[in-house]
Amino acid sequence: MEVNVTILDGYVDEPTCLGVPPYISTYVRYIAGALVASGIHPENIHYVTIDSYRRKECAKTLVKESDVLFLVAGLTVPGRYLGGTPITLKEVEEIASLPAYKVIGGPVKFGFTMRGGTRALKPAFPGFDLVCEGDIELSAFYIGTAVLKGKSLPAGTFTLKRSPEDIAEFAPAGAFIVKQHPYYPHVMCEVETYRGCERKHHCSFCTEGLYGKPQTRTVDSILKEVKSLHRFGVKHFRIGRQPNILGYMAKSGKGEFPEPNAKAICELFEGIRSLGDIKTLHIDNANPGTISAHPLASKKALECIATYNTEGDVAPLGLESADEAVVRLNSLKAKPEDVMKAVEIINQVGAYKERENGLHKLLPGINILVGLPGETKGTFEKNRAFLESILERGLLLRRINIRQVMVFEGTAIAGMTRRAKTKHRREFERFRRWVRENIDMPMMKKVFPTGTVIKDVLTESYDGNHTMGRQIATYPLLVRIPARLPLFKKVDVVVVGHRERSVLGVPLPLKVNEMSHKLLSCLPGVSRKMASEIILRKPFKSAEEFLRHFPGMRNLVKYMEFL
Repeated sequence: MEVNVTILDGYVDEPTCLGVPPYISTYVRYIAGALVASGIHPENIHYVTIDSYRRKECAKTLVKESDVLFLVAGLTVPGRYLGGTPITLKEVEEIASLPAYKVIGGPVKFGFTMRGGTRALKPAFPGFDLVCEGDIELSAFYIGTAVLKGKSLPAGTFTLKRSPEDIAEFAPAGAFIVKQHPYYPHVMCEVETYRGCERKHHCSFCTEGLYGKPQTRTVDSILKEVKSLHRFGVKHFRIGRQPNILGYMAKSGKGEFPEPNAKAICELFEGIRSLGDIKTLHIDNANPGTISAHPLASKKALECIATYNTEGDVAPLGLESADEAVVRLNSLKAKPEDVMKAVEIINQVGAYKERENGLHKLLPGINILVGLPGETKGTFEKNRAFLESILERGLLLRRINIRQVMVFEGTAIAGMTRRAKTKHRREFERFRRWVRENIDMPMMKKVFPTGTVIKDVLTESYDGNHTMGRQIATYPLLVRIPARLPLFKKVDVVVVGHRERSVLGVPLPLKVNEMSHKLLSCLPGVSRKMASEIILRKPFKSAEEFLRHFPGMRNLVKYMEFL
């Protein structure tokens, strides 16, 4: 029996999984693989993003004419996105009215919200034939089997949960779906090592604990998936679908934090890099409590990651709050001194080595969460002091995320507070501005000094006469290019200026004889008057000729191209 199946990607963002372009989530690929495993032919399986559905009539028609429709959605952490806009509740209701057999699942099962500082709704999702309280990818297997056997399709609520053995089958089989992503081949694939949190006491706000005890995949299973994705043209990978990269195959013990298994981590990362042409191999989520409790084993594992990863990698650390009263009340993963120790160790591993392609191999990031129970005005002062001490010690941070808590039923925080918004809005806004001006800006200048070359920046959108671009990376730096360049092309840039959360970059090579007055004026040490003089004197035939007139630009001439 022939059936047309469409996977509609409403985008996901969890503590352990990002699925907003250029990322493609595990959910989408697992559903596709489960359908193939059930016997559905890949040619009958289609993929559409919610942005394509909004903008392209052909995509909307494909969704509307589907026999079976899977909607993947759900944000359990707040974010700002350049590559796409997650599905709204109104759009979910619109999809529910379509005539196809409809399934909804993903992290949306925990509740629906789109902003930090809110309590998630728990919709019943009327109009959907099947609501997945379990795993949507496993439902796809049963639905595909039922369709091919002519049996009735399940209705109501699906509660079954998949196993690592299921994923070992589904993950490589679903790799083909990446070719239908609108960013392809410029896609970043999240890769799962395990699901569920290894801690005995979970952070009050986090939904990862709702998945239960860790379900760990074998190295062989992961490598088979990555090899399959690589065969379909994927060159960007983030080993990010886990709450703690150092928890992968960790050695169980009596403490709160199992000891990292450096051997397994090394085997995994070495195996991926051995595939050859890998453009990005990055991580997400490192538990500072693990690093503090097991500094030697953690350092060994991190050194292995920094050996096989690609440059520009970030290990995000969940500080959440530097207020120990908030830490205790919310069962946070680490005390401020533990996080500081983790920052120091990651700096030892990745900050002081020779840069590769102009970027550090591995730097720490810091997550701060606002609105947690126990927070006071003094909490912001303690957060400020913590960040100041990092700067004073000469340590590097790649980025600081400041977010407002989201509250979901089933988490501890849901029983601790009725509201999610911080009581101290004025202090919060002051703190956020202070961080951007006093920490982010000096860190940006240290991590990406003027003259740094950033390679393979993907141009994604326009902001007036500027082009906005990013590398395909775990926490990519936003690059603002003062010219309108073709979109979805890769370009190398040299950093010529800094903002709090982005850099100003000029495309390479610097074709002096073709550059506009505006671009020339952006170069370090070039005034508007000098830019006019350069334009009047061009064309230049060589670097020597150029330097005779402008000797002060010797540091940039290596990036220049002449007639």
